[in-house]
Amino acid sequence: MMKRTCGRGQRGLPLAACGLAVAAAFVTTAARAEAQTPVSTVYEREVFTYPSFGRRDPFRPLNAGEQLGPRFEDLTLTGVLYNPTIGSVATLIDDKTGRRYRSREGDALGEIRVAAIRSDEVDFVITSFGISRRETLTVKKNKEIEG
Repeated sequence: MMKRTCGRGQRGLPLAACGLAVAAAFVTTAARAEAQTPVSTVYEREVFTYPSFGRRDPFRPLNAGEQLGPRFEDLTLTGVLYNPTIGSVATLIDDKTGRRYRSREGDALGEIRVAAIRSDEVDFVITSFGISRRETLTVKKNKEIEG
């Protein structure tokens, strides 16, 4: 009786059959190992941080709506309650939305900050895209409104 083994001496088909048997055994062992090991999927998300150093955050949308507050061009100064000892209050109205604001010195309305309140006018500092400018609104007298 002749033993068939995968060795050097044999040629042809028996060697190929031996190679297939080894490959099948390897695949079967790998499949068993995978079946025993639990598979879990991990999702990771990149998180970006931006050191602003006084600049505008490029990941923040330019048009954020109400979060940015009113536009300075839409504000009208309707009155000032002036009291230098306890602090003054400026009343403003947004012409587009009709919303009213009461602000003290240092208050911010989005990108607009109240810098100074005087008896008949209010100074603002408007910062947009990292550039600041100073603007002043004056209370309109009744004659100016009517005429």
